[in-house]
Amino acid sequence: MEINSNHSTYGAAFRQKPIFFMSGKETVAYFEGKLKKNMTLQEDTCTLGSNDTYRRQHTTYEVSDKKGSTFLDLDFLIKDETSSLKGSLSDKKDVDFYNFSIPFNRTIQNYFGVKIYMDMPEGCDYDLTLYDEYGNQVGKAEWDGEGRKTLTIPNWDTNTNKYCIKIENKNGEEVSPDDYYKISFKVTENKEQEKTDAIREAFGNLHGAYSRKDENWRECLDKYNEVLMDTEKNYTKEMEKLHQKQFESLPEEKQYKGGRTVDELLQDMAEGKTLDDVEMEYVKIFANLKDFEKAQQKAELKHDFSEDFVKDLESKGISRDELEGMQIKIESNGNVTVSGIEDKEVREQVQKLVEEKYSDRMYQYYTGIADSVGNLSSNTYQYATDVQEVRRYLKGVTGEDISLENFYLTPDGKIGGLPEKAANLINKTKDNAKIERIKDALINIIGHNRTSGDLGIPDFTSEFKFSNGAFSVADSGFTVDMAALDRRLTPQPHDNMYSDMYEYSFRKVL
Repeated sequence: MEINSNHSTYGAAFRQKPIFFMSGKETVAYFEGKLKKNMTLQEDTCTLGSNDTYRRQHTTYEVSDKKGSTFLDLDFLIKDETSSLKGSLSDKKDVDFYNFSIPFNRTIQNYFGVKIYMDMPEGCDYDLTLYDEYGNQVGKAEWDGEGRKTLTIPNWDTNTNKYCIKIENKNGEEVSPDDYYKISFKVTENKEQEKTDAIREAFGNLHGAYSRKDENWRECLDKYNEVLMDTEKNYTKEMEKLHQKQFESLPEEKQYKGGRTVDELLQDMAEGKTLDDVEMEYVKIFANLKDFEKAQQKAELKHDFSEDFVKDLESKGISRDELEGMQIKIESNGNVTVSGIEDKEVREQVQKLVEEKYSDRMYQYYTGIADSVGNLSSNTYQYATDVQEVRRYLKGVTGEDISLENFYLTPDGKIGGLPEKAANLINKTKDNAKIERIKDALINIIGHNRTSGDLGIPDFTSEFKFSNGAFSVADSGFTVDMAALDRRLTPQPHDNMYSDMYEYSFRKVL
């Protein structure tokens, strides 16, 4: 269904805009009368992932009113410029991430641009930084003279359409969880559309030749690939130009003049060495999102988290020395195992502490640090983390480990194959953010399980070791061949216009 159909009252606001199509959630909300203007999307912190982590591609946001709740993706805000996302930083060090995709075909419709706006609480100054799907920093919001910050998503190509927003407290001043910021979008004219004219023209020639079954269509493919390679070079050039401009706009005293590379500074960060303000400004401009976040999480795990963990145990009379050499394993169903400690009572105290307070936080560190998880493609990563989410939920509801291989979708859209207690909760509960998240994860698992077949469910255990007074991740890998699974979940085109199409050499991190 087109969201800007001239036959729809709701869609009237979107005339003269790109063609948008309703997602499944939007379609349901529309027919239930829950889709309207000026809606406020709010995030529910009810999942294993949190908005402190950047790889949450399929987060949904709740909108509540007297008709009940509806759950929408952030992409919706590009379709409806009257609505916005409401969020807050829990403390002065909190960082929020939001993922979204451009919801229109940029190859055909790059005549349009997208602007992001951030309204902030009075007296607050937050940074809004934009990253592309390759983890490149491609924009920082600036004051617009009207009391808010804004940025325009780059139109350097027609291929890149996934992005991540990072919001953090600029000056490190105290904030209140009741200080809400607001994120909104606006579709604009792309005033630099001529930069992508060559891509559109080459693609149109290729598509036309292939559709006509022109025997020389591969010549058009070769020309299109040439344009893509030139575009990739230009993308890199534009990004480097942006980074240099951002660096030169810093006050003189904040411009890094040291001789260490970004990678060397990130390594220092990962080892727990404190970067000064000048070094931090430098890596925030030039570092890849994935590398920066991984280094930061390693440092947090090694220092802040380890100290918090030890202090909790010291309050129970357990010393740091008694913990030396311990190992902690958190299975996908949430079961915690502690080893490497001889004293049974101490082991039990550690296990209890993890189960009651630290399990989810440790899981987030593991998925952010372990290469076996972090290097997965977005599709496979979502599958693997959905498995963790569902296993924990079903274990909590039923008290048993439930096999995920035999679930299916019924004709009326319900989840079949669930134990009765879980089936009643999942299939009959409405307007509940946690249940909505589990339904989405189950549907994803059902679809991928059909494709993965004999390869099995992608299961992993989050493992940690405690040595020299601090935690580190012990990467345990997966129980299945993830390379084979990824190939099966991401089938390659054969003998068509896409089979030999050039792909950017950038590595995707979203």
